[in-house]
Amino acid sequence: MGWFNDWGDAFAYPLFAQDKKKAPKPQPPVAADKNGKLNYIAAPNGDRIPDYSYCGYMASEKPIPFIPVKVVVPVKVGDATLRIQAALDYVAGLPADKDGFRGAVLLNKGTYQVNGSLKINASGVVLRGSGMGANGTTLFAAGTDRETFIHVTGKNDRQTSKELKITDAYVPVNANTLHIAEGAGLKIGDLVLIHRPSTQAWISTIKTDHFGGDLTALAWKPGERDIYWDRKVTAVDGNAITLDAPLTTALDTAYGGGLIASYQWSGRIVQVGIENLKLQSAYDASNAKDEAHRWMAITMENVSDAWVRQVTFEHFAGSAVFVGVTGNRVTVEDCKSLAPVSEIGGSAVTHS
Repeated sequence: MGWFNDWGDAFAYPLFAQDKKKAPKPQPPVAADKNGKLNYIAAPNGDRIPDYSYCGYMASEKPIPFIPVKVVVPVKVGDATLRIQAALDYVAGLPADKDGFRGAVLLNKGTYQVNGSLKINASGVVLRGSGMGANGTTLFAAGTDRETFIHVTGKNDRQTSKELKITDAYVPVNANTLHIAEGAGLKIGDLVLIHRPSTQAWISTIKTDHFGGDLTALAWKPGERDIYWDRKVTAVDGNAITLDAPLTTALDTAYGGGLIASYQWSGRIVQVGIENLKLQSAYDASNAKDEAHRWMAITMENVSDAWVRQVTFEHFAGSAVFVGVTGNRVTVEDCKSLAPVSEIGGSAVTHS
């Protein structure tokens, strides 16, 4: 028998005298059961670890498909910008099938020099190479400016209804049900934006209203850090609205609560893919910090249910794949970003 305190020294109360029932073992916030399924434990206020299994193409409910080729662009000496763009435009003009696909543009093995930018502006179009390795397809982005190499973008013509106040005092992290006033008019199938405002009360609480020293100019300001979730209504029961995917941050009336609005977006494109090739930027080999060359390899805006897979990126100064705030359910899979060429440093971004 022994007597011990927290430091292992003699203690005045014998262990054998502690005959109280042991407290239940605390449960971890997430754990796998015997079948490998994850079980999540909610906190007393309902918060739980966010479920990100809804992310990506088709909310991860369908695999990325393999789309039939409609046109092949051969390798030739010289600038291939117009030839590849013409093929993309041709496929964009084809009728879509029942799943919304028009077809794929196939690039052969070899190197294509591209002096300009390529654009995918229609739904159902796929750009495919014949391999992401050294013996596959390389698109070489020539030039000495920062022009984006491949733009995937629909029209930014979203029309949003008047925002409605969410009436819950607190909507927990990972919740997908919330409440609004009865008769607000939302229905199953509506596309909605849930808006979490960044209020002064929240900014002050997390102490980002001042960063000390002379960094006052970097302080966060109300309205600069608002969050929007793009969701679909899957059920309506009185004033209870169920969404197709959970929220990743709580909505708390102490910090501004939340708002919801339906929207229409005819110009947003869907079912677009870039796959199985290598994208490479030119750069000044004598300058290891050269930034007078291609900045973004692929940008994706005003697009939903899209993918970039099996693509190698090399020598770009900025992002391999940049998904803007108007992008939704985009998967980037089995890609490699290698040997970026740019200045090395950090910066702070502020909004006015």
